[in-house]
Amino acid sequence: MSGLKLKKTWAVLLIALLLIFVSACSTPQTGEVAEEPGASTDNSETAQKDEPAEEPAEAQDDVPSYALDPEEPVSSFDPEEILEGYYYGIVDMPIIDFELEDLEGSKVRLSDLKGKAVFLNFWATWCPPCREEMPHMQEFYEKYKDSGVVILAVNSNQLENQGIDNSERAENKAREFIEQGGYTFPVLLDRDGEVWNIYMQRGIPVTYMIDKEGIIRYMKPGAFTGVEELEAFAKALGADI
Repeated sequence: MSGLKLKKTWAVLLIALLLIFVSACSTPQTGEVAEEPGASTDNSETAQKDEPAEEPAEAQDDVPSYALDPEEPVSSFDPEEILEGYYYGIVDMPIIDFELEDLEGSKVRLSDLKGKAVFLNFWATWCPPCREEMPHMQEFYEKYKDSGVVILAVNSNQLENQGIDNSERAENKAREFIEQGGYTFPVLLDRDGEVWNIYMQRGIPVTYMIDKEGIIRYMKPGAFTGVEELEAFAKALGADI
């Protein structure tokens, strides 16, 4: 009888130990979280790292900063495009200064006109192309004389007299021609021919276009074909017309 009781006691102990072992295997350990179906096991720090990074802002095109300012539109100023189709030479040299008298006896110094666009024209009364362009110059002068644009038409003594040195005769011929034509733009008298010797070309008419800084930008051999051509050169010089 005592042997049977002992066997039963051992059986109970074994069953108890078995239950404790099973219970220990099914209970979560310290610091672990029981996983639920579909739940993430990432902690907050891990989740932060796994979040997709913000997409970088789209790169802006490589454009000048002023183009991004609606108050300052991109400039479309292009002298070559403005003068496309016209015949001219590029000079890009500072003026050589001079002072001459006009038909009214007033002295005009070229350097005093800095800040304005200047058309320095050389002509003679016997020159057919010179005579043909004069009406265009007059129309242009009347239209823009108050817009910072100046026309200076230089009549040189020996050029007018075709090699003969007679300044009085040259002045009389120039004055008569200008009065008969009703031209009112400034006409300068180059009595000793010094200015023509500086700016001399192979023929006339010839016009030098000078910008507001006193730089000769362009030289046009031959006559202007119309007011539109004069306007184009004025715009290429930066004149506000």
